[in-house]
Amino acid sequence: MSAILGALGEGFAAAWRNRGLAVVVVLVSLGLAAVVAAPLAVSVAHDLEHTGSSVEMMYGFDHGWWKEWSERQTGPSAALGPDLLGVGFAAKNLDLLLRGHLPLGLFTGPREAADSGNEPAPGIDPVILGLGALYLLAQTFLTGGLLGVFREPAGRWTFRGLVHGSGFYAGRMLRVMLLALLGAGIVFALHAPVARWANAHAREAVSETTALAWYLGHYALLLLALVLVHMVSSFAKVIVVVEERSSALLAVVSSLGFCRRRLGRALAQYAVVAALGALLLLTWGSIDGRFEVTGYKSQILFLALAQVFVLGRVGLRLALLAGQVALYRRAP
Repeated sequence: MSAILGALGEGFAAAWRNRGLAVVVVLVSLGLAAVVAAPLAVSVAHDLEHTGSSVEMMYGFDHGWWKEWSERQTGPSAALGPDLLGVGFAAKNLDLLLRGHLPLGLFTGPREAADSGNEPAPGIDPVILGLGALYLLAQTFLTGGLLGVFREPAGRWTFRGLVHGSGFYAGRMLRVMLLALLGAGIVFALHAPVARWANAHAREAVSETTALAWYLGHYALLLLALVLVHMVSSFAKVIVVVEERSSALLAVVSSLGFCRRRLGRALAQYAVVAALGALLLLTWGSIDGRFEVTGYKSQILFLALAQVFVLGRVGLRLALLAGQVALYRRAP
């Protein structure tokens, strides 16, 4: 346990020492999100202009107006709804992930086959999926530069060094990402018969508790398998940068061996970061539930608090990445 906490502590220290990296990642994310958010904001403002609902939406939420407006929307704007507010986004993203819509809608085929006989759930708009593809490429590009910073135990980041490292390792990071997508595709394909088997037992269960256990059990198994795929790909990226590997495939093979030997420690890092992420999410939910937005001044303050929350989430991701570098360095 001391080794796990020590490596993760080094990761948090490195993330705090280079906290400007979190700002860069958030700015990149906001820039990509603005491609959809800016036109959507203009559309909503135009539809609210000169209506009585504009005042109600400034000081609260007009559910009747939103429902009527939502029914008329097509494309990315149709995805806008109250379930994205507060902590709802986390549950929605987890649901989309387990149904195969994330990332890029690549794995909906095996998932829909597992749910054959049920009404298919709505997917994600192609424009949003395309934006997600750009986001995935941008994050993959930045990962090489981030690992280049965390590779130096006491190093501090510079913008030039970040861009250089990102460009230098971009090809290898992209190949590791493609191998990770292949691994995720295999997981979804293998999960499809398991899901059909579990769903059949859930339908035949005599109690609601047993049915729920079967239903949630196969989803928990799927989530664990996806975490393992992410862990192997993440350590493969660490190996590429720390050991200057040129072969992404051999880095994945080395990562598989490393994760097999230190599975408990590697998973413990994910567990600690997930617990901290859940605590951060609960804190944000508490703030969102008690903070009453009543005008543009409070909206600006609420927006600032939301960005602090996003910075916290990005900081946890960077701390996990730096902690994985530290854990790999500590290995004999």
